Amino acid sequence: MTKLNFQDILWIFSHPKPQIIPSYLVGGINPANFLGIKKVIFLNNHDPEELIKRYNPKCLIISKVFNSNINNLLNLASRKKIKIISIFDDWIFPDKMRENINLPIAKISDVIVAKTKAAADHISDNTKLRCQIIPDPIRFKTNQVFKKINKPLNICWFGMDTNHDTILNEVSNLNNLNIEIKLTIISNYIENINTNIKRLNINNVLINFLQWNENSYRDIINSEVIILPYPKDKKRLVKSSNRIIDSLNLGRFTILSNVEQFKEFKDFTYFGDISEGILWFQKNINKAIERTIKGQNYVLQNYSLSKICNKWKEIIESL
Repeated sequence: MTKLNFQDILWIFSHPKPQIIPSYLVGGINPANFLGIKKVIFLNNHDPEELIKRYNPKCLIISKVFNSNINNLLNLASRKKIKIISIFDDWIFPDKMRENINLPIAKISDVIVAKTKAAADHISDNTKLRCQIIPDPIRFKTNQVFKKINKPLNICWFGMDTNHDTILNEVSNLNNLNIEIKLTIISNYIENINTNIKRLNINNVLINFLQWNENSYRDIINSEVIILPYPKDKKRLVKSSNRIIDSLNLGRFTILSNVEQFKEFKDFTYFGDISEGILWFQKNINKAIERTIKGQNYVLQNYSLSKICNKWKEIIESL
């Protein structure tokens, strides 16, 4: 299938600045660009009839919905026999507000897509609707695997503000380790997390805050270790694995919590308590490098943009 076959497909984003939404960028904009699919921003003040008339699409791909006007667009598309593929990020139950938005869309769609098996199972268990699984692909250029430990130990956490609680819960544990640590936190709304961390009276960890941007990988690779704490809650159950994939692709040793939804990566990371993982890393540098090399190879084989876009091709062809 060539890019010319995708000219009658529209990838719909319902936020005015889609490039600032991580799931939009990595799981929508990048695949659409790779496949040559037209991208459209559709907001509350936009006319569904005008959009359909202008583009005459045969298929709509709907990324996470941020406005109710999408329902009007999809109802019109359904009446016109236009195929609908809907992507559901972070859909947790019970969340009545999100359910009121997502459930009508899911029911009218020809295919519904989740990012992980855990997220797909969660949707299916609560709606009886079957999901196709298309993960987020690698978003950064592959970097060489780290070669040594520096002093102080350079640790990085990156993520959006919806995950600030996960690193806030971990900073005090790092402070109690008898290790010289420089922690870089890369996120949005960094003034908020900076204020919250100041309240913790951290004195044994040097913390640097950086604003997330499209080139943040350059800051990530200044560390040897990425820490990704995941609480065992529903909010994190349905998260994409993109931060794990990014960390391994960038050649950083990755420490993540022992959570069922990401056990796929247990052989390539330290899979367990974050502080214990840091102590293990210091004592097992060669094993850490070996795991990271294997992990990087694994994500390159399974999560490249071309590999993930082949999954999109399969679904589109099936319609």
